[in-house]
Amino acid sequence: MRESIRAALARVRNPEYTGENRCVPCTIVNVSLAAVASAIVGSVSRKGGAAAFAGSLAAIGLRGYLVPGTPALTKRYLPAPILEQFDTHPLEETDEDAEELTTETIEEYDRQRERAVDPERFLLEVGAVEARGNDLSFTDELADRIDDRLRALPDDPLEPELVAELYGLEPATVTVVDRSYPAVRIGRRIHKWPSTAALLADLATHRALEELTERWREVPQAQRIELLEVLRSFRERCPSCEGPITLTEDTVDSCCQTYAVHALNCDGCGQPLLEFDPNGTDHGSSGGFQP
Repeated sequence: MRESIRAALARVRNPEYTGENRCVPCTIVNVSLAAVASAIVGSVSRKGGAAAFAGSLAAIGLRGYLVPGTPALTKRYLPAPILEQFDTHPLEETDEDAEELTTETIEEYDRQRERAVDPERFLLEVGAVEARGNDLSFTDELADRIDDRLRALPDDPLEPELVAELYGLEPATVTVVDRSYPAVRIGRRIHKWPSTAALLADLATHRALEELTERWREVPQAQRIELLEVLRSFRERCPSCEGPITLTEDTVDSCCQTYAVHALNCDGCGQPLLEFDPNGTDHGSSGGFQP
């Protein structure tokens, strides 16, 4: 009997809009509508109202929606500040496991904040970048070092030994994760890159900066990773195929919102080097430590 019930529920359940794919704003809207409709029924029959609400909750739980077209309705009528509290931005970094906030991680966070550098000043002082007009560019010395380091890297650099260099860790602490993009697990955290070209750029730039100045290793690990990400935007050619890098603009639809997304992509092989929210004024700043 129980097996037949489970089978029946499985046939009714819509995995596209339930479980991990459930949209929280849409669920809130549906439950609110169900409550209003049930209250109306309840004004005539208390039992009928209770039954209507229970049935509505069951439908939302199994199907995801009670009212067809909920994403469009939610996107149109629910205030943006509420949507932003629940909806996941397509560029947000997410962890598979929530990292436990312990005294040790808080202390490490504080240590890294105390040692943080001003990114632009640091890069100028060590001779990594220079002003050219209104923009900053790699110095010729650093650009040559990066090119040399790129030639020494394998075409597919997703190896624990290489990735461990970026984080100053032992290779045994790095595990390659099966993804359509380069990704590794370090402890309980997933670290990822938008493409192999992006990982190549980070590895080569890290090695070049390490050769250029001893001060590079004094920069907190989390801030080094952020700086490497930002320095991808200084490249004019793809690390993988030498194709030209161009800026593209696109819009991405999540369930309830539409986002503007800018990306630096290679015209040759199509690999993205960097994706960012044009409204994020602090992109690449030193504030996002990840102990």
